[in-house]
Amino acid sequence: MKKLILILISFVIFSCSKKRDFIEIEFWTLQLSPTFNKYFEEVISEYERIHPEVRIKWVDVPYDAAIQKLLSSIIAGNPPDVINLSSDFLSKFESIKALVDLRTFYPDDTFKIFLPNALENCIINNKIVALPWYLNTYILIYNKKLFKEAGFTEKNLPKSFSELIDFIKEYKNRTGKFAFFWNIGKDSYLPIMLESEGIRMIDESMKKAFFNSEEAIEQIGKWVELYKDGYLPRESIIATGTKIIEPFQSGDVAMVFTGPVFIKRIRENSPEIFKNTDVSSVITGKTGKHELAAMSLSVLASSKYKREAADFIFYLTNAQNQLKFSKLTVTFPSVIEALKDSFFTKDDGTLESKARIIGVRDLPFACRLRTYLQHPKFDDLRDIFDEAIQSACLGKKSTHDAINEAVKEWNKILSEEY
Repeated sequence: MKKLILILISFVIFSCSKKRDFIEIEFWTLQLSPTFNKYFEEVISEYERIHPEVRIKWVDVPYDAAIQKLLSSIIAGNPPDVINLSSDFLSKFESIKALVDLRTFYPDDTFKIFLPNALENCIINNKIVALPWYLNTYILIYNKKLFKEAGFTEKNLPKSFSELIDFIKEYKNRTGKFAFFWNIGKDSYLPIMLESEGIRMIDESMKKAFFNSEEAIEQIGKWVELYKDGYLPRESIIATGTKIIEPFQSGDVAMVFTGPVFIKRIRENSPEIFKNTDVSSVITGKTGKHELAAMSLSVLASSKYKREAADFIFYLTNAQNQLKFSKLTVTFPSVIEALKDSFFTKDDGTLESKARIIGVRDLPFACRLRTYLQHPKFDDLRDIFDEAIQSACLGKKSTHDAINEAVKEWNKILSEEY
């Protein structure tokens, strides 16, 4: 009997030791399941084959709940090892020392595989706290049928923000309908416009706000007046950024200025609108620069396996895996080598390929225009600005007063130590 017990104990000990033959890396993505299940299953399976000592536990979380869920997991002491975040949120987590500086494990030359402007989005306080993953930039999406009905052709497509304002007025005057939808009062795109025009919103040290200059107030005032004069839809000041494509899909506006990733949604949700949809190059201000949106991958400072987790995100962002992912989406890779593939240069006759070619052509001129996103309290700053625009648009305050009050509120936050 004793011999049997010893055998059973030995078996349990052996079984437990076998379970520890590999380490587990928990990896969170943002709302990529179930659409990309096959992609991740294949990529993870290949990684585990190459690295038999590692197992990847993939967890997909809803985009809107991701930040709170990550913060809660950090407080509870059970965060993932790897997190997929919009680069917009990196400063928030860097401020609480939640992210690993990847320079800890790799020399600077290692990061030269990435587009410099994409990598720049992942550098906070001179630390590389993430690797850029898939990218998006802006294009103009327009309805050819509505253009023609209003007496316009592609030659009339605006190329600058000043041309865009003139077009918005002329289209409404001709048709009585809205030419354009853009968020200006909630998740406002006006900071992108200002920085593209060469008007800084904040100084480099993040200690002082600048957007109450005479030039800034003049530029903001043009959009406030557009709204007050009835040239922009009511939803322009209340709808969130996630709603930007909806008025175009429903045929309520002739143009929208957003990422090519939305082309697929138009195709699927509004096939009749899609038949008349075309794309054009990005709209910019005087600098010629436009916004770059970057999804990123970070290693959590609490991870027991920081180096292994870092190796995994380098694998996810290699040229082969990024190219494979881009072929499933209308996004762009952050690795220079992947962008050389003919997939991004050859027109196959589809609208998606046309958008890719335009996007890749314009990609070198994209950067983080909303520099205030590097502040850990960027969401408070954003809300203050948005509320100021709403107040001005609704006539509660003059644009001058609303913006000056917003700058004062910004400066209170910017003066805080963090």
